[in-house]
Amino acid sequence: MRSLGMIDAVIFDCDGVLIDVRGYNKAISEAAAYIFECLTGYRIPRSLVTDEIIFLFRKSGGFNNDWDIVYGILMFLLCHLPGKMRRKLKEAAETLLHEENAAKRLLMAKEKIRGEANGLSLSFLGKLAARLRDFTSQLDVTGVASVDKALLDSGVASRDFYISVRNFLQGSKKVGGSIIETVAEEIFCGPKLFEEIYGVKPMVYWGQGMIENGKPIIKRETLKRLSSILGDGKLGVASGSRFKPAERILQDLLASFNPKALIFLDRIEEAERRVKVNLKKPNPFSLFEAARALEPFRFILYVGDSMEDAIMVSEARKSDLRFLSAGVYEYTNVREEAVKEFLKYGCDLILPSVNEIPYVIEAIRGGMI
Repeated sequence: MRSLGMIDAVIFDCDGVLIDVRGYNKAISEAAAYIFECLTGYRIPRSLVTDEIIFLFRKSGGFNNDWDIVYGILMFLLCHLPGKMRRKLKEAAETLLHEENAAKRLLMAKEKIRGEANGLSLSFLGKLAARLRDFTSQLDVTGVASVDKALLDSGVASRDFYISVRNFLQGSKKVGGSIIETVAEEIFCGPKLFEEIYGVKPMVYWGQGMIENGKPIIKRETLKRLSSILGDGKLGVASGSRFKPAERILQDLLASFNPKALIFLDRIEEAERRVKVNLKKPNPFSLFEAARALEPFRFILYVGDSMEDAIMVSEARKSDLRFLSAGVYEYTNVREEAVKEFLKYGCDLILPSVNEIPYVIEAIRGGMI
């Protein structure tokens, strides 16, 4: 309580904290369904990739990036295909690895596999939903690596099949080269924003981007009140999402933040290219970078909505005890589960949303609670 009373800077996660992204989950389910249908001829039933499944991936602490969730879902499903379908998919994947353009590679596979899809049924896919839920319990903070380990160790599919399909889907591991990242970003951004961010025209999706479902959570009054309590230039962001989509939703609200303390995925990837190390959450790199711009401070409160956020603060505290954590749950589709996880990880504050934070700080400083 004493430490909370000495907070003099606040850093926020973005998605689910500053922005209501409950409509964004559809980008994950739609991307997984589209790619799966291209590779099998079958559409994933809506009951398979639920908000609960997505939460369980994130709960493990290694899936802050939505692309990684799509990867985990797809690799699990493709590994459980009947043997004949796996052989056809492996053959197609290996013959098309030369095609560097992700969208072309996927569409060529779709044509190659067309007419070969058989042996699946809605009941078969429906049964996989329960098994996918159980599968998430084997995942951990290593994210994609834990997917690979769990599936390879299970022996559900041969190592040759697994590696061929993984290489086919991942490509260069970048938008334009990776099938998963390209399809997911086209669906999330929509055609116009996708081209604006990545400089290439979309090839698989021309509908409204899921980003259009986003809206600000944080209120203008909250930002003003926090600035009044903490002083100007004491608010930052440490996020695993990109800056342009956030800017599109938050617009002039971003003016209330210290511009040097805005650390988004773009900055993280830039640093990764220099050091050749994964710096994404729960690695505390983004938190340290944002905090550096807010010095001097006694304590910083980091506000997140996921397990990766809580774990990141724990990692940061190993070298700097000035970091405190807050978990917010109002804008998630699995509120009770989120609260349980925040309690489990020992968050210093658990609140409905960011908009309660200034009142809590004032109350603690005033000795009211």
